[in-house]
Amino acid sequence: MPSARRCGARVFHPRGHASTGTVVVGGGGGWGARVLDEAGSHHVVVRVSRGAGLPEPLPDVVGLAVRFGGLGRDGGPLDVLVNTAGGPPGLRHVFLPAPLGRTFSSVLPYRTGSGRVVLLGARGEGTGTSWELLAASLTGGWARWGRLTLGPAVPDAQAETLRFLPTLGAENLQPVALLRAVRDRSYRESQALRR
Repeated sequence: MPSARRCGARVFHPRGHASTGTVVVGGGGGWGARVLDEAGSHHVVVRVSRGAGLPEPLPDVVGLAVRFGGLGRDGGPLDVLVNTAGGPPGLRHVFLPAPLGRTFSSVLPYRTGSGRVVLLGARGEGTGTSWELLAASLTGGWARWGRLTLGPAVPDAQAETLRFLPTLGAENLQPVALLRAVRDRSYRESQALRR
């Protein structure tokens, strides 16, 4: 069987589709991060994918990747990635295949500009094209900070070149440092296999 390196296939989340989208933020969340707190509307690029690439109807972890242009460090993109996981505190750090996992979680925490440590999440609204975007402290309940709605699909050639890097973060929304290096290495190695 050909290896992922020879085929240029994605190691993580090989099956998925990319779309444009819109995120509307209500504002006033007080999390300490611009993207979570400032009211407004953002044009985004979204990829929804199956983690291990298992064909439906087999259960698989589902990933939701959202790219906010210009909101990352040094004016670059801010990539937020969440996967189906447990919803309650304690289970939010555990990947769960859909449909067991109905809430998406970043699994690893972020530190905001105000020093708060938060998890990011999402919950589908039942349409397959819209999600409420969530944030929570490590032990608190999920709170809505925005709503994502999908738009037209991204052309296949452009979708194939997408590379999400959730470890870059923004000046006021950084993956916790202890875990960032491990996650960054795994993403970079996975993407290097596709070159």
